[in-house]
Order: sequence, then structure tokens, then C-alpha cells
Amino acid sequence: MPITATPALHTRGGGLKGKFLHITDIHLDPNYLDGSDPDQMCHRKNKKDSHNVAGKYGALESQCDSPIPLVDASFQFMKESVQDIDFIIYTGDTARHDRDSKMPRTKDDVFHDHKAIVKYFTDTYDVSKIKWIPTIGNNDMPDHNQIGADDSLYGILQNMWAPFQLNLTESFHEGGYFVQDNVVPGLRIINVNSMLFFHKNDVVKDCDKKKSPGAVQLVWLENILEQSRQSGSKVYILSHVPPNDDSDSRLYKKACYSMYYDLLGKYGDTIAGHFTGHTNDDRLTAVVKDKNGYSPISARDDNLKGKEVVTALFNAPSIIPKNNPAMRVYEYETEGSKDSSVGTIQDWTQYYVDLKKANKDGTVQYTTEYKASELFGVSKFDASGVTAAFKTLQDNKDSRSRYDNYITVLA
Repeated sequence: MPITATPALHTRGGGLKGKFLHITDIHLDPNYLDGSDPDQMCHRKNKKDSHNVAGKYGALESQCDSPIPLVDASFQFMKESVQDIDFIIYTGDTARHDRDSKMPRTKDDVFHDHKAIVKYFTDTYDVSKIKWIPTIGNNDMPDHNQIGADDSLYGILQNMWAPFQLNLTESFHEGGYFVQDNVVPGLRIINVNSMLFFHKNDVVKDCDKKKSPGAVQLVWLENILEQSRQSGSKVYILSHVPPNDDSDSRLYKKACYSMYYDLLGKYGDTIAGHFTGHTNDDRLTAVVKDKNGYSPISARDDNLKGKEVVTALFNAPSIIPKNNPAMRVYEYETEGSKDSSVGTIQDWTQYYVDLKKANKDGTVQYTTEYKASELFGVSKFDASGVTAAFKTLQDNKDSRSRYDNYITVLA
């Protein structure tokens, strides 16, 4: 068996379960070669055997992508142990990186990987009952990082994603973004195309140009947020690239970055969660308000003085073994109460693979890395809960040390 059998951690029954799966950055590589050289992207062997250290399930902390056995084992874990969920968010990056000059990634390679991942999900879940909601990553188009408005990729993905019956309307055809309703009553899921903000995307201009694709998307996003506020709905925002990287440096074009944070802050009372991937790291960030406006602050930052938390950004670790492979299951409020609105994140369980052990043992075991409520000492992750979580990391050295290790998934 590709994965050690485990008791069902989440098995599906009737009605809303108050849980959803977040998976990101699979980066499937059918060309990965077990026992190859990581310095050659795990595609070829080195003449020196001592360099050929790529394991069956991946090469930890290398630039290699995900081998098929790792992806197989990850979906087997989902099939056996993660069924008691209401929906799945997949925050992009399906295809391998185009890093190997001796094996350039082709358009056919990218679309092959998209089709393969669609099949993995449809084979693993009853997608007529468990909605799968994807977003576009910077490796999901044939020309790495480069995509604009009205790109042919949007129509191609619409056809590939047909089994999931997504709400891919005009906004998706024009810019790759959409809203998914009717998953949870009172909760709207907004899919933002971060590629239209991404600083490495050279085919789009900054958002201070009114007709730029990013500016058009921001107008659309504000309209959706305002509609949601007026109707009393809460929203989740999905995106591939977060506004900031692991060192808190800006990943969006300058104007897009400030305008995006202004929207997140302005509608912080409506946004119940913001979910991204891309960096491979596990990070909690708050959008805060101070006398200068809205800005992000990392959970590793010890200074919240003079700042008011308005909403939270959750960045999940990836399947690709840049760190240990991981996925997470969130628990959320399904109905709303005087203490928590619909969609409020109450907890999450982070699952991971000890990749060195998996390669040594010849089998993959997903186990619990941590529970967020236990790590942060809070029972919900709204503005007040995130404020308390930050304080826990400031005051509790053990929690802070653990959090620092979890950022890279114990790698």
C-alpha cells in the first residue's frame, strides 16, 4: 500500500459538518525519478552515486516537485481519513515548476497535470456533494507567472473543471475570478485571481492604471464585498499568492498591494477568512488598523500596540516537499450565534508527512502535526481570537518555539 492505513479521522455523514479541507501546491511531476540527483530537479542521476539521494516520496528542502507516489499517497489519505467535510478549497499550483533547462515544461505538460489532478479529486470525493473550489496558481499557465485578461487558459480550465459545476461566469472568462454561492448558507466563497496583482507578472500593469486587469478585479471584488455586507453574508476569500512572502516582503505590485489591503481592512467585518498557499510555509497573519490605515502584521511580530486586528489571513503549507508535505482541515461556524458569525474559523488540524521517515520506511503516514486551538490557546480565529493568539505567542515561549517550527512543517 502507498500509505499506512489510519483510522478515519473525518468520515462523512448527513448535513453540514462544519469542516473543510485546504490543500495547495501539489506540483505534480510525472518525470520525477526515484534515486536521482536533486540538483538536477530529480529528473536524472549523477555520475556520482553519493549525489543520487532523491527518495521515492520526494526530496525534502530541494527544488524538486512532487513524485506520483507522494500524490497517490496524499489522495489515499484523503479518501480514507478526510471525508467528513463540507467542501474543499484548492489554492492552486498543479503543474511542476519549469526549472529544468534540459527538460523544459511544455503546454501539454501543464494541461496533462491539470487533467490528472481533476481525476484525483473526482476519484477521491463525491463532488456532487462535496464542492471543490479551485484558484489559479502562478504555475498553472503554460507561460510561468504570465497571464492577463481574456486569456484562453480560462476557457480551457472551465472545460476541465466542468465536473465540479462551478459558478464560472463572465468574470471568470474575463479575468479568472468568480464567486461560489450555495455551499454554506450565509457564506460566500470569493475566488480572487492573484496573478493579476502578482509583481512577477509582466503582462499586466499596476492597479493604479484604471483599466488594468488588477484594477478591474478590485472593482469587482469591492462590489461583491459590498453586496455581501448589505445582505448580511460573510465571505471567504481564496487566492494563490498571498500579499506577502515568508519574510513579509510585498508579493503584489505596489498599488495593487495597498489597494487590496485597504479592501481587506474596510470589509474586515464581512471577511471571515482569507486563504492562500504559494510560499509552502504555514503562516498566520492579521490585517490591522492603526492611525496610518490598514496593513499586515505577522504572528511572529511581537508588537500589536496601537493596532486593531480586523481580520485574519491563513497561509497553508503545501504538498510539494519544499517542507514536509502537509494539508489541513478547518473547523468553522455553520449557523452563526451571538458569539460567532457564520464562517468563523474555530480551529484547524494540520496533517503532515515526516518525509525522511517515509522515504526510509517505504510508506507514507499522515499524522497530526498540531491543533490550532491548542497551540494558540483560543477557541475561534475572528479578530478578537487572533488578537489573543498573537498574545499567546508573545507571552508563551513554548508556544512561540513550536509555532516557529511549524512554519516550515518541522523540516
